[in-house]
Amino acid sequence: MYMNKFLIFAGITALLVGCGGMNKSGHYNSIATSTPTDVQDSFLYSTPLYGSDDGGPNANIAVLLPMTGDAKSIGNDIKTSIETAFLRKPKSNIKISFYDLSGDDEYKYSVMRTALNSNPDVVIGPLFAGDAKIIRDIKPGNLPVLSFTSDTTSLGDGVMTMNLIPTQSIETIVRQMQYDGVTGLVLLAPNDNSGKTMVSVADSASEFYNIPIKGIFYYEPGKSDSIKDTAIKSSMFNTRNAVNIRAREILSDILTKENLTQQTANNLSAQLEKISRNETLGDLPYDAILFLGNGSDSKTLASFLRYYGVNNRNVAFYGTTLWHDSNIISDFTMSGAKYATLPEISENFVRLYNMISDQDPNYLTSFGYDAANLALGMLFTQKTHDEYLYDPSGYVGTTGVFRIQPTGESERALRIMELNGSNAPRVFKESPENFLTPVYNVHVTKTTFLPEQELSTPGLNPGDYIKIPEHLKNKREYRTKTIGANYTPEEQTQAETSEAVQIYSDPEDSKVENPDFEPVKKETISRKYIDSVEVQD
Repeated sequence: MYMNKFLIFAGITALLVGCGGMNKSGHYNSIATSTPTDVQDSFLYSTPLYGSDDGGPNANIAVLLPMTGDAKSIGNDIKTSIETAFLRKPKSNIKISFYDLSGDDEYKYSVMRTALNSNPDVVIGPLFAGDAKIIRDIKPGNLPVLSFTSDTTSLGDGVMTMNLIPTQSIETIVRQMQYDGVTGLVLLAPNDNSGKTMVSVADSASEFYNIPIKGIFYYEPGKSDSIKDTAIKSSMFNTRNAVNIRAREILSDILTKENLTQQTANNLSAQLEKISRNETLGDLPYDAILFLGNGSDSKTLASFLRYYGVNNRNVAFYGTTLWHDSNIISDFTMSGAKYATLPEISENFVRLYNMISDQDPNYLTSFGYDAANLALGMLFTQKTHDEYLYDPSGYVGTTGVFRIQPTGESERALRIMELNGSNAPRVFKESPENFLTPVYNVHVTKTTFLPEQELSTPGLNPGDYIKIPEHLKNKREYRTKTIGANYTPEEQTQAETSEAVQIYSDPEDSKVENPDFEPVKKETISRKYIDSVEVQD
């Protein structure tokens, strides 16, 4: 079945042409950056990039992917993209072997050992961070590994990744904020290692692009109550609601208690009517929010924020590549929000992959195709493996330009998208076409987990948002004071309780007789739910 599809594909390939061991760090920095090399269609040509059809050394390529088990769908999709690349222009002197990397760590270790015993010239895969760490520990030091993990801690010592590093979209979108004139930023992130890592990168990026962070808030991913609490705190709802209530009280009292001219009464009535339309009153200490979670959590957060008086009309909303292909894309209420993500997969590759598999490719499958192209180029180039793989000029792949750093991290140029309430967000800014100007300036070598940071503001004073007659400002009942950013309704309740009330039992009749009274039963608390909570620094 697969070969039949390939024969059909091979017959019309021509119609698709044109559519689409050293000090690595020192070497990398010593070479001038120039125009990137286009490798995505190089299989169709006999060029010096790959040598002649009959020339070149005998080569052995090992591919490590999960082809059974829970991740078999992803693994087999990438396998198809790699096969597609090598079948476009087969070379008889290249052997490619696929190894099923499924099961437990012990089994995976034995599979990797088997693959390494075949003396491969290059390894494509594995998919997951844990597997990448295993092969990094057991492989020969000079063997290049083109993995697909996005976990930077599993890279280095010849292990590279073809995948997008998610934190790169943070710098891309923070740079866009600078262009947009953002003056204060709040970070909303999931309370896990991934979220805290992204906060660390956002903190460094905001410092580089001179955008002050006014607050950092974490929520439990997927937990509506936690997301709601985060929205309340980051929106300063309690403070702004208290300011609104106090401002209305003052205006109402003046209108009912004071002798006013008709003009003054009309003015105060207009103010009261205006602020009574909302539950909140007062300016926020920031003008942008960066959502660092996935599209689903970000959509829930934005919904709560709107309910508590913060929307993308008075505060700009921004997201990361985690929004790509999520349910937030078509949310009409998010229109105008921007996020950074990869360019569209090239139409040429989409057609090729669809022809082979009867399905559309995703980003991971496109990375598999790029990895196959890069591996073949490395085998037939006149350069050393390091010179080729770590070329600072980079390459043009199926999703735009990319290059690999000596650390093993990939750099992929991203574009800015703007939501418009449809399933097709508009391209706000195209991705860079080369690395002549550095795409990324923020390189976090050590992640520092930042704690939650309360809003940086002295608070709000109701008197700043209403205008009352000058002769009434000094009256005690109309004076106002600043309400702190972290105000809670309980503070008001405590302040209003000027005298404690103590109830004494009747010594002659201490027993309460009431046929409707039933004592409240204590609930049994399961200890396991308390002990199962994992607290991370």
